Amino acid sequence: MDNFLLSVCLGVLAAIVTFIALDRFLPARAGEDEDGDVPDPVSAQLDQLKRENGWAREILEQMAEGVLVLDESAKPLSANSAGRDLMGFREDMLPARLPSGEVLELAEKALAEGASKEALASVWFPARMSLRARAAPLQDGSGVVVVLQDVTHEISIQRARREFVAHASHELKSPVAALRTLAEAIRRAVHEDPDMAEHFSTRLTAEAERLGRLIEDLLDLSKLEEAATPPDRRIDLSRVAQREADRFEPPAAAVGTTFQRHIEPGVWIMGDEAQLGTMMKNLLENAFHYTPREGLVTIEVSERGGNALIEVSDTGIGIPLEAQSRVFERFYRVDRGRSRDSGGTGLGLAIAKHVTELHGGQIQVDSELGQGSTFTARIPSATPEQGTVRSLAG
Repeated sequence: MDNFLLSVCLGVLAAIVTFIALDRFLPARAGEDEDGDVPDPVSAQLDQLKRENGWAREILEQMAEGVLVLDESAKPLSANSAGRDLMGFREDMLPARLPSGEVLELAEKALAEGASKEALASVWFPARMSLRARAAPLQDGSGVVVVLQDVTHEISIQRARREFVAHASHELKSPVAALRTLAEAIRRAVHEDPDMAEHFSTRLTAEAERLGRLIEDLLDLSKLEEAATPPDRRIDLSRVAQREADRFEPPAAAVGTTFQRHIEPGVWIMGDEAQLGTMMKNLLENAFHYTPREGLVTIEVSERGGNALIEVSDTGIGIPLEAQSRVFERFYRVDRGRSRDSGGTGLGLAIAKHVTELHGGQIQVDSELGQGSTFTARIPSATPEQGTVRSLAG
């Protein structure tokens, strides 16, 4: 928290203290003459002080940061609205001591050393939060001002970013190392064993494609996380589903996997066509990756109760119950070895979740180990008439 914010708080508090002192020690009708008239200059000054005091109090109440005033024994004397909320104070009274030991310790340290102190405090009441706290003693040593800022969300984002960078770095190392190894093997085998060089070349291409998919998924996820506004175009979801299903027909037939589609016509939603296509592609890729060649993969699109439903089912290996709550996390894999062998990046389901939520929907998985899985995305639908009008209008 910068010095400017603390200076503002101290200035506002000084204005309040000044008015309280004047109000307490000056006569109720200070400056009255014998006739009971109040001289204009004194009256004007008092009126101005009252207005400034009102402004100061309003500024404190409107601040998002919590401001506390403690006496020389660290007992709370005053708190603005944000401060009461962050510390869990009642509206009608202040406690005898601060409920947060970390904030209290910081205030006592500032009083003892006569210098400003800053720290990150974890509080558990009235809720679990991370607070950036700064305590500054009053100049006369009669107390301390504590300014609190809720940084729970900020810290959560920072932690998520660190984890993302760590996971991404780890995932990128594997294909890069494989490319280096295969390139060296090809260099050695190209003259001595052309057939082996051809084998290594095929593997090199596969690793390069896997690296390309990972980078593409990272870029897609980054764009989705930076999206500030929800999509606002009416999209024919049925048409998008048919297009994505068409792409999977040839590879499914080539490996002998049965692929069925049950897509109702005229299912419209407000959305982004490219994002929705990516979401369906990722769900279908996930289904085919974990389904044996003789298995069955199905995509269904329908409208029920004001929602568009996208369901992708498979008869694959299934997901253990304890892993189902984590399958939408970035880089999470139920079977890491098998996922990498099949070319998975660990980001497909995370992307599907981001797309669904960006469109105001929810996604869930129902699975039984050894029986297969069904992923269901529910997105608020738009009326077909609205979608048709928009489509015809260009």
